[in-house]
Amino acid sequence: MIKNIISDIGNVLYEFIVEDFLNDYVDEEDRESFFNNTFNSKDWILMDKGVVSFEDSRKHFIEVCGNKYKDTVNKIFDTSLTVCLNKDNNNIELLKDYHAKGYNIYYLSNMPIETFELLRKETDFFDSVCIGGIISADIKMVKPDKEIFEYFLNKFDVNADECLFIDDNIKNVNSAIEMGIKSVHLKNIDDMYDVLKDELK
Repeated sequence: MIKNIISDIGNVLYEFIVEDFLNDYVDEEDRESFFNNTFNSKDWILMDKGVVSFEDSRKHFIEVCGNKYKDTVNKIFDTSLTVCLNKDNNNIELLKDYHAKGYNIYYLSNMPIETFELLRKETDFFDSVCIGGIISADIKMVKPDKEIFEYFLNKFDVNADECLFIDDNIKNVNSAIEMGIKSVHLKNIDDMYDVLKDELK
């Protein structure tokens, strides 16, 4: 029986809209290269993992994107990456409802500590609703590596078969499934209501 709901943050808890950001701040002919040099790069993963610091990452992305996009990169980092989040489209109230029904709520996300701390200040969700969670940069591990799921299960002393993990990345979902965690690939943030209703009948 499922007792624990484990939520990713980007595109599960909050809508993450990179495409809109690129359309607003990057010239059309540069969007693919900008995306691949930043959000879709190995260096972004190293930042999420906490192997490269937030400010060193800022310097690196300014360098690879060039002076033309210095202000654009700074905008990303000055907002602790949250400029790409549509905070108005979120599933916080929905998860609060499931908390009220008796489910234990956790978070498990790849992101820098700076991003999480900013979000944490803006809502009581993480401290008052969630039992706890894992931010990748805090423990130097990232999804989809299985070690982060093993770390989570051990840290919170929960059984894999009593957990429901929800993530927008299929690689993360498959990795969790291999660890014995019931997992769902959330293709659209607005599908969260139906997913929880179907999985937690």
